[in-house]
Amino acid sequence: MTSVWNPELPDPSDWQPKSSPEVLKSAFRDRCLGVERLIRLRAELEREFNLHNFDSGPGVEDIFREELGRLLPERYSIKSGVVSNRDGLNAGDCDVVIFNHLWFPSIKAGATAASRRFHYPVEGVYGVLEVKQSLTAASLDAAMEKLVTVARLCPTPSGQLLVENRGAIELGPTPPMFTAVVCARLGEGQSLRELVDRFIAINGQLKRREVVNALCVLGEGFASWVYADPPRTAFFGPEESNMHLRPLLVEADEGIVSPFYELASMLLEQLTGQVLPAGGIAVQYGAPQAFRRPEEDIWDLHPDGCDCHLETGSADGESGPG
Repeated sequence: MTSVWNPELPDPSDWQPKSSPEVLKSAFRDRCLGVERLIRLRAELEREFNLHNFDSGPGVEDIFREELGRLLPERYSIKSGVVSNRDGLNAGDCDVVIFNHLWFPSIKAGATAASRRFHYPVEGVYGVLEVKQSLTAASLDAAMEKLVTVARLCPTPSGQLLVENRGAIELGPTPPMFTAVVCARLGEGQSLRELVDRFIAINGQLKRREVVNALCVLGEGFASWVYADPPRTAFFGPEESNMHLRPLLVEADEGIVSPFYELASMLLEQLTGQVLPAGGIAVQYGAPQAFRRPEEDIWDLHPDGCDCHLETGSADGESGPG
């Protein structure tokens, strides 16, 4: 071997991973903290423009969509538009629609790419978020009305999941779509805890699959639902249908606790477990088609190798069907 290989070879045992100068364990949280600060700053500038009657730039919902789109994996499209079901019902214009554009078409395109009048089939929607400039009782009620209406568009859960490259698997119904209210700030003179209590009380009147997953007030706090001890996030899946769920409020701590991080973490976990069945979407949103079919079997296409004979005439019209 010494005659073939150079004996001055490196020692592979020295090839070890090096410690990062940054603490990557908390990198995603730190990134979310930065995104939250940026959204709040841009939203505040937008509010100042509105207060001083300047031509405003993008609305807070546009800002939030842009930043969320940078954070989520590219397989999840962040849209705005109308969510509709196969019966022609819709919930009106939605601020943030997390849509599977790889498997599902929009059922009605907008006039331009920037139009908010795209209609998306509810079967292709992972989640819907309503974004408000500030949180008040009125804005909370309006946002929850939109989200509950969207949830009521969903078809009856199927016992099958369509998994990529594997066909249908009997796994039971998937969790419902993710819904959340997001606000850039707390309204003037408003109490976070009183509005969280209102959020909880409204949800207490709803069926499980209609409950809004979370309330996120940037820079203030985050409310969601949990079960067990220590608490685990509830996503309202079938395994949780008979569990007693409790609300959980996480109040912001500047530089440590980020409501946006709580929202992003919960959303990513929900998206990972969602597989949307795309089969038959064109038929579900189509219309019955008129057709004609010859009754005589002389027009049939026979399998290769089949010794079939035309017994009732030829296809040129001489003795075939008229």
